[in-house]
This record gives sequence, C-alpha cells and structure tokens, in this order.
Amino acid sequence: MPGDLTLKGQTRNVSFGGTFFELDQVPLLKIGDYISLELLTRIKFTCEIIHYNADGIGLRFDLILIRYYEHFKEMMLLNAPDRDQIIKELGRWAD
Repeated sequence: MPGDLTLKGQTRNVSFGGTFFELDQVPLLKIGDYISLELLTRIKFTCEIIHYNADGIGLRFDLILIRYYEHFKEMMLLNAPDRDQIIKELGRWAD
C-alpha cells in the first residue's frame, strides 16, 4: 500500500492486540503488509494486516510508542463495558 495513502474508517472490536478497521472501500492489500494507524488523532500504531474482506481490514498491533500507549490504555478503560476484563487483558499483555 502506498505510504502516502490515507484511509478513513471505523474501528470495530478493538483490543490490546489489534482491531478490525471498517472501510467504505478496501484498497488492494496483502496479508503481512504493515501500515500506520492513528486513532483519535493522538494514538499511533504500526500494524500488520492479518486479514481483509469487502468490509475492511484486520490489523494486529505491532508497535506503539510508550507515549501513545498511556492514551490508548486510558481510552480502553474509559470505554470498556467491563473494566475488570480490560485490567485482566492488560495483565496478559504484560507477560
């Protein structure tokens, strides 16, 4: 995917491991390609494309800088229907 291509979409099923990024139009992609993802204009990830279909792309988070991680963690805790589940998942990713 060209480095200067910007896609806008909606995240679905966000976890600390990745997300599905719903798009109106899915460009030609290859599984295993890496892209940059920006959430809420302040949280930036490097992601690996792990699957795609006509609705969007499945992304595995590969790299997040620590300065963005704290914002991401806060966002997940604030929006979680079950904060205890998020805290449990945080422990899983810390290992």
